[in-house]
Amino acid sequence: MTSTVTRDTGSTIKYVVISAVLAGLSFLCFRAMIDRSGLLWLLCLAGGLGFAVFAFGGLLAARDLAGNATCPRCQAALAEIELNHTEDPAFCGTCQAAYLVDKRVLTVLAGDYVHPKPGFPVPVTSDAISWPEGCCVCARPATRGVEAKAHDGQTGTNVAVAAAGLALGGLAVRTGGGTSYTLRIPHCAEHDDGATLEIKSGNEPPLQIRFRSYAYQRRFLELNPKPAKAA
Repeated sequence: MTSTVTRDTGSTIKYVVISAVLAGLSFLCFRAMIDRSGLLWLLCLAGGLGFAVFAFGGLLAARDLAGNATCPRCQAALAEIELNHTEDPAFCGTCQAAYLVDKRVLTVLAGDYVHPKPGFPVPVTSDAISWPEGCCVCARPATRGVEAKAHDGQTGTNVAVAAAGLALGGLAVRTGGGTSYTLRIPHCAEHDDGATLEIKSGNEPPLQIRFRSYAYQRRFLELNPKPAKAA
């Protein structure tokens, strides 16, 4: 199922205007440096550089994030999406269908789709995880756990370890000099790159696993539903 991504003129103008305002503020900060010295000069420099960076980001958003499309599955309107290409799968906010964009064509992913790199996120809401059966890439019998680590927002390198205790799905947490998280994620002998662990600041909960397999992600969410927020 596919649909065409078109440019949204309104979103494009919005991002361009934001960039122009930020560029103007950057110019004012740099201009103010002429009459300043010491700490005030440094503050003006920092402000000018900061506004310039955000202005450039606004131009990139105007170029890349001003797309509109219709979800092929539920016909919901998708606004401010990637125009030309998505590196990682995105999701329809209405039906949660996963999709990719390439050359202004939005394609809903098949249920057995496997991404070249981990791109399907799930929140870690408990230190005891229920794993779906099988390898997290191909669903063949899992024979080992591959260790994934995250520390202070950095995703660790995956290292193969023994399968002992794999079914327990325990989350190891270490503190001191920051907080480190370690998980052993089910893999078969053929695969060792099916998932990563990362900390996303601003998310609730902040710890999440990203899988390559769309099917495995959906099965994981069925077994480990995110708790509903209190009213």
